Amino acid sequence: MAKPWEGPLDLQISRPALWPPGLMAQSSHGLLGRIQRANDDASRRFGPNTAEVEAFIQAASHLSPWQWRQVLAARRLVALVTKEDVGEAEHSRRTIQAAIRTSEGRMSEPMAKAGEALFEALEKRSDEKVVSAWQAVSALVLRHQLSALKFAAHYAPFSTLIPISEADALDPTTRRFLAAIEGLTVGQCQYLAKPWRVDHDASRALTQAVAKSKHLHIEVAVAIAALNTIPSRLAGDPGWAAVRTAVHGGRVLSRRAELAKSEVTLLWAPLQAVFPLGALERGGRDKSAGTRVRAAVTKAIETIKPQKATPVPPPRAPAQYGPNSGEVAAFVRAVVELTPIQWLRVLDRRQLVASVTREGSAEPASVVRALLAAIDGTKEMDTFTRSRAFAAVERAGFAVESKDRVKGEQLAPHYGPFATLIPLEEVDSNEFVRRLTYLGGDEWAQVASSVPSVNQEVVAPLVNAGTALLEFLSRRSDEETVATWHAVTALVRRHHLTPIKFAASYAPFASAIPATSARARGAMVLRYVTAIGRLGGSQCELLAQPWQLSDEVSNALSRAIKDGSARPAEEAAALAAVVTVPMRLSGSAGWAAVKTAAFGGRVIASRTRLTTEQIEALWKPIQPAIPLASLGAPAKPRR
Repeated sequence: MAKPWEGPLDLQISRPALWPPGLMAQSSHGLLGRIQRANDDASRRFGPNTAEVEAFIQAASHLSPWQWRQVLAARRLVALVTKEDVGEAEHSRRTIQAAIRTSEGRMSEPMAKAGEALFEALEKRSDEKVVSAWQAVSALVLRHQLSALKFAAHYAPFSTLIPISEADALDPTTRRFLAAIEGLTVGQCQYLAKPWRVDHDASRALTQAVAKSKHLHIEVAVAIAALNTIPSRLAGDPGWAAVRTAVHGGRVLSRRAELAKSEVTLLWAPLQAVFPLGALERGGRDKSAGTRVRAAVTKAIETIKPQKATPVPPPRAPAQYGPNSGEVAAFVRAVVELTPIQWLRVLDRRQLVASVTREGSAEPASVVRALLAAIDGTKEMDTFTRSRAFAAVERAGFAVESKDRVKGEQLAPHYGPFATLIPLEEVDSNEFVRRLTYLGGDEWAQVASSVPSVNQEVVAPLVNAGTALLEFLSRRSDEETVATWHAVTALVRRHHLTPIKFAASYAPFASAIPATSARARGAMVLRYVTAIGRLGGSQCELLAQPWQLSDEVSNALSRAIKDGSARPAEEAAALAAVVTVPMRLSGSAGWAAVKTAAFGGRVIASRTRLTTEQIEALWKPIQPAIPLASLGAPAKPRR
């Protein structure tokens, strides 16, 4: 079934849910909207366990060769009881990569993104190492969907080097149980491997207790300890049975507060001979303190002795302007050197862009001036305080802008940090900016303390960019200041914006300070961008016609651009279109033509991953204005 083309190129941005209706239109393009989207994207990129997945990928990329040998040895031991084949690592690696790049809904988006990040971080590692890490990452992504034993079977090889997040949150009884598992003998493992049954009523009570609580951290810790210990004593099916018995003990310990004492006794019966429950609860007083200390020291020496000391690289300082620090720094250096003629072209082009985007000003001049006043007033403070004050001023600036259209009680939550310092009823936009310049350090600290925590990684680069431009913008007109601020913030948050949103903000400076590299685009993309620059009025009208794609070709394109390789070409096409089309066609029709032209850049950049038939179907909306044949024959698709 055909569906209309929609979505990713639109300039429309979702509004913060708590803002009043009159304030939403003004603030939907503001900093807080970008912060909220960036926070959501970053915190959910790999699913609910994004933080753990990111920490694992970072740690795995820094493992030493000696540590990798430990991981692979542990993985082979675990395979002795789980009976997973570890001998076809290269085939598995190819299969995983193919599933990540060309999956048709079989792999979830968080899993695919985690795989891409992992393969990039471990690009130079051997196939066996990468596949081992992939199993651990996939277990982390799906952690709350897996049983404790299933999760442990995939993560156990890394558990000693990269502990899971709840590894330290265990009660003393569980810690003693884990220590006892690590000291198991072959005879004890054989005993745990014997078949057993427990009382039916006690088993049902345990099942009900498990259903009430989904916390599995104790079971996971026990399963990991058992898989790291038992396979070296007992392999095959008996080893697996012993592991399952130990995990049953972890389940009983984790739910014993919800069970009767008699039920705990019945459920612990299969383990009682090896792990006396009373001794675990009392703390094993049969051992003297000296014996326990000597055993711990001996074990630590045996663990540390074969390991070679490897220098730990010092943590890299965060980039001043965020991930795109180089581009932002180049813009900051170049913008102060623009000539008056270049500034006239910038402002003229900004008016043309506004004729098709119709967004007015994403941040009015008064809001931008207020932000700059906040940056100036907090220069001597730490970055975290400055970031919070910055966010507070942005919210308050939009509240002042909207006070004539929105009721005071709706503005109060957004203006709250300034309510006692600068009463809202006493100021307009210009007066608010002027009063901000009079605030002292203690007052800025008060404002920052009244703001909920913000993501410093998101806001700090914007504060740093504003600080670098502060003196320069203080001498420019409001129109020049707003144009510069929109461009530099678009560069700072470049990869969090759609290509067409970035182009709409940066287009006024596109020719004076180029933000795209011709070498990174390829000959065919360059010819397409040149063709966009030569569009006439009739061609723009053809591009503005409504069109739609079939599900089949739309899905094929989505798979082809999944890795983000088409973004540079789409940005270049969007920049050229935002500059050219408004001179020929304005209003909604002009915006539709811009979106179609930007879509063409996406198709051209993905042509090597599409069949000839798919390229022709995707190119139909652009074909009447820019024939595909005029750009040269499409590249031969890869097999």
